Amino acid sequence: MSTGCNIRDNDVLANDLQDCAAVTGPGFQLLRPLTSSRAAVLHGDHRMTRLRTGLNVHTSDTVTLQDIATTIEQPPGLTLMLFLDGGVDATIGGVPLNVGRHENEPVRGVMISRTRPDRFVRHARKGDRLRKVIVTMSPQWLAESGIDDIAGRETVRAFCDTHLARFDWVASPAMIAIAEQMLHPPHDGSFSESLYLESRALDLVAEAFAALAGEGREALRTELSPVEQRRLQAIKDVLADPEADGLSLDQLARQCGVSLSKMQRLFRLAHGGTVSEYVRSTRLVRARQLLEREGITVAEAAHAAGYSSPANFATAFKRAFGISPREARRSARA
Repeated sequence: MSTGCNIRDNDVLANDLQDCAAVTGPGFQLLRPLTSSRAAVLHGDHRMTRLRTGLNVHTSDTVTLQDIATTIEQPPGLTLMLFLDGGVDATIGGVPLNVGRHENEPVRGVMISRTRPDRFVRHARKGDRLRKVIVTMSPQWLAESGIDDIAGRETVRAFCDTHLARFDWVASPAMIAIAEQMLHPPHDGSFSESLYLESRALDLVAEAFAALAGEGREALRTELSPVEQRRLQAIKDVLADPEADGLSLDQLARQCGVSLSKMQRLFRLAHGGTVSEYVRSTRLVRARQLLEREGITVAEAAHAAGYSSPANFATAFKRAFGISPREARRSARA
């Protein structure tokens, strides 16, 4: 029988989430505020549901109320993630996940395989807004669900057998609509909520497998071919031109003669992140060089990095380099 723990329109304490996670099975080791306060850590709609043995759903439409750290030892299996808004600062097995949706970017599905238990670590910051749907599948559930009968089964099986294999794709409008339904299922009493969630979770899994099979072994590659390296460099050359600042990702892809999904895949293979993350990173590096070598003001460096708010720039800068912009600027006068 399906079990779950729902926290809706409420302030959530860390121990509430621990109790909630215990319903879905082992693995939740720690969720702790980064202060000694007993105040709530989340506000909103948070749900963890075990639909059946080996198939779990975690949905969240929440705002983080204080800095928190989460540590989980994830068991073997597949995790399917769909972020409608926001992202997470997390690693698995020490590898940065770089998952989420940034402003003006398409909603993307991400699927990650684990062939052995591995450590998941996440840090969330006060004020973070997150809308996500996560489906986890155990190896036993996968084996009993008829993977060997689907098209592209060799690719899907190879993906499942590769530890920390990752597959990203642009979610279809239908997939996004399903995720929205799962975030806020109707409560008119005409059906079982767990069955409602399960039917939609299976739709998400089916689309993920279809996308994975369609991409073939692309999802398992870790290096760029020579042709892809030249194409990636051509895109970087366009990004380096100041006139590219006003281009959307779709416009950039068209100008470079590639699809948006292909362009994002090139950057993920080469840099482990999205195009937008690459742009932000390079701009922050450039701003640091200007601070240290030319001693420009923090406000000027923020503008050079594309930030309208020096405070937001300072936060991003310290997160990236571990020092403040002012500390970097002082080294120019040393």
